[in-house]
Amino acid sequence: MTVDYRANDPATGRTVVLTIPSEDSPDSPILLARFYREARAAGALQHPNIIAIYDLGVDRGSPFITSELLEGSTLEQIMEREKSEGTQSTKSAATFLDYILQVSRGLAFAHQKGILHRDVRPGTIFVTKTGTAKLTNFAFARLPQATSRPYGNLVGTIDYLAPEIMCGDHVDGKADIWALGCTMYEVLTYTRPFHGEKMTEWMFSIMSQEPKPLRELRPDLHLEIDEIVRRALKKDRHERYKNAERLIADLEPVVLRMQSAASAAAE
Repeated sequence: MTVDYRANDPATGRTVVLTIPSEDSPDSPILLARFYREARAAGALQHPNIIAIYDLGVDRGSPFITSELLEGSTLEQIMEREKSEGTQSTKSAATFLDYILQVSRGLAFAHQKGILHRDVRPGTIFVTKTGTAKLTNFAFARLPQATSRPYGNLVGTIDYLAPEIMCGDHVDGKADIWALGCTMYEVLTYTRPFHGEKMTEWMFSIMSQEPKPLRELRPDLHLEIDEIVRRALKKDRHERYKNAERLIADLEPVVLRMQSAASAAAE
């Protein structure tokens, strides 16, 4: 529903991304609200693992956002390339988990500011050419002053929605942790943890079924990784990681060990 342009900011001289609603975009108050929400949410967060928003305004009746120019690929694109090339390995798993670790730091910061992303997935994680992972696309974010919506107004991408969202229960940062758990599972196995052809089937899978154990699909990975993903995907949010900081505490030493092992093997 939007168009991005590479542009020059005459005030600062830097190259930016200029985002405006597309001409084909429906004149919808809901879509316009999402447009503004993305700028306000990401604009309130200055963190190396979150895309930087520079400005939000209206020019000749058309709203616009200027943001940081990112060069690289989304995590989804990287995963698809690796899948097609058949280059899956313990080394690449360490790289993927490092991206997840970086984004977890961005999420922890957002949650501290009272902002929920609500659409964490491989397609909203961007990896720059220098290997920095950044969380993007805050169109579905919940701002600090907002309240949870009741059941019937599902927000986000169905494949990554936490059970409490389906039930209309209290939603907090643990829903983003669930989505991050889904993302970890997907980038490590090339398959999503929950499946369904129709929305009702997706919901049933998320609410009632357990994903195939990670170790069955990736026996080359350490059991600790399986345990981290399992905890992130606990259906009862009270059994899930309490916050992103707890997830980081478990994931960081695993990533460091995997990177060290990969470096030693390359020597």
